[in-house]
Formats: sequence, structure tokens, C-alpha cells
Amino acid sequence: MAGRPPYKITDAICAQIEMLAAQGLNEKQICHVIGWSHTTFIKKKREYLKLMECLKRGQAKGIAKVTNSLFTNATNGDTTAQIWYLKNRASEDWKDRRENINDNTNKHSFSDELKQALLNDDYSADSETESD
Repeated sequence: MAGRPPYKITDAICAQIEMLAAQGLNEKQICHVIGWSHTTFIKKKREYLKLMECLKRGQAKGIAKVTNSLFTNATNGDTTAQIWYLKNRASEDWKDRRENINDNTNKHSFSDELKQALLNDDYSADSETESD
């Protein structure tokens, strides 16, 4: 039989995939490092639940490590980390911009009489200055 020997899912390959996922590599990048095609990786994920678990566990470990570092920096006085943390974890209270909600009310609306006068062209700047 010619061709490539079948890929084996070993503890070593799972550990490598977990470590690479923890470092933030995506599936295609992981495949490049371990020497698999992305198509093979997708097939093996379907075939071996263990492979998918290694990938997810690695991603979670990476996020946890960075989250812990961010939290440590924020609690140790790093104002950039504090701002970033608050904007992302308490965004309703810590936004740079507030969303304007249009409630279809105009606080500076003209009175109905003034609107009618403007429409009828009864109101003019001349009559205003004469009364002053």
C-alpha cells in the first residue's frame, strides 16, 4: 500500500495541539505546525472526540491565562488594564460613547400656531423687528 501512513492520535499529539491552541493558534496554524492538512484535522476531530477536547481545553487554558494576567495587572494599578477590563466586563456603565435613542420627540418643536404661520408665510422677520 503506497501513500502516507495513517495519522495516529497519541497523547503527545494531543498535548501539542492543546499547547498550540492555548497559545492562540487557530486550527489551520496548528495543522501547519503538526504537519497535517486542515481537511485531515477536520476528519480526525469528527472521528476522535479526544482531539476536539484537546483543542477546546487548550483554547480555554489560553484564555484563562491571559484573563488572569489582565486581572492581576488591573488590580495592581495598571490603568490601561483597568479601563480595558471595565469596558469589556461592565460595558453598560463604562462606555466611551452612549447610544442615542430616538424616541421621536423633539424638545425644541415649534408650536402648532408658529408652524401654521410659517407654512402660510404670515410670519416674517420684518414684523418681529418692528415690534421691538
